[in-house]
Amino acid sequence: MFEILPYNNEMESRWDRFIMEESFNGTFLQTRKFLNYHPEGRFKDASFLVEKSGIIVAAVPGNTADATFISHQGSTFGGPVISKDFTSASRMVEIIETIDNYLRSRYKSTKLKITAQAFCSGKNDLLEYVLEHHGYARHTELSCITPLDASEDPLLKCKGECRRNFRSAEAHGLTYRAIEDSELELFYKFLVISKAKYKTHPVHTIDELRDLQQRFPGKLIFRGMWDKETYLSGIMLFAFDNPKVLHFQYLAPDESKNGTNATTALFINVMREAAKNGYLRFSWGISTEDGGNFLNTNLFRFKEAFGSEPATNIYFTKNF
Repeated sequence: MFEILPYNNEMESRWDRFIMEESFNGTFLQTRKFLNYHPEGRFKDASFLVEKSGIIVAAVPGNTADATFISHQGSTFGGPVISKDFTSASRMVEIIETIDNYLRSRYKSTKLKITAQAFCSGKNDLLEYVLEHHGYARHTELSCITPLDASEDPLLKCKGECRRNFRSAEAHGLTYRAIEDSELELFYKFLVISKAKYKTHPVHTIDELRDLQQRFPGKLIFRGMWDKETYLSGIMLFAFDNPKVLHFQYLAPDESKNGTNATTALFINVMREAAKNGYLRFSWGISTEDGGNFLNTNLFRFKEAFGSEPATNIYFTKNF
């Protein structure tokens, strides 16, 4: 028999150990250490564990909104996160049936945002199949991934215009380097300006970014392009160690300096550094809006120029 345990703070260490060490599809984005950066009251937490004989077999981070269980509005990926020791077909069916019965008894609907395949140490196919065949509707958002190899220059995967822009940037003698802590406010200023063009704003405040840096040393990476002492463009990335994926989160260019092609140079240099450090994929994030219903073809074309390949983020919904 499986048992549902609603999350409480005493479970934090067990939860995080399961996510990072015992699951096949958990990332640091689903740990309590990450989710707890959100201020109290931002979300109504409704996370829970599934246990069998005292052993955690699944964790489902989530919150409630308008009688809907969502896993999780405070993270790119939610759940269910499944134990790597419970991935047989029969066990997966039992786990999903247990989760489904629990959600059905408490909510009118649910949205489950599972971890994208590129970030899993095992295959997602069985989890997707079982969810779909238990009445969950499958939805896709279009992302893209550039494969990395330490023996191959990422520039070689890029299209001709991208390579020409990179060489133009090189001709300007630009400098690629880390953005120092003292320069984070400069980066954030241009990030806010860039987001405002699209009538939106960064998901994280600058204080939250500093908090996440302290919670996860080495997981938030900031890099920039400079013309001597002049800032041209900056990027923030999330680093995932298992599997080795570098995910693009924010771009903060000074658009008055676009003629330098600094942003093209920034992406190429970031991928070169990542490949050298053993990362296997560069994740560009989604190019869709409205839950995947609208594809921003210009944005996707920009990413394709850097040798990226299509990938999907999948989420499941169900009305009870």
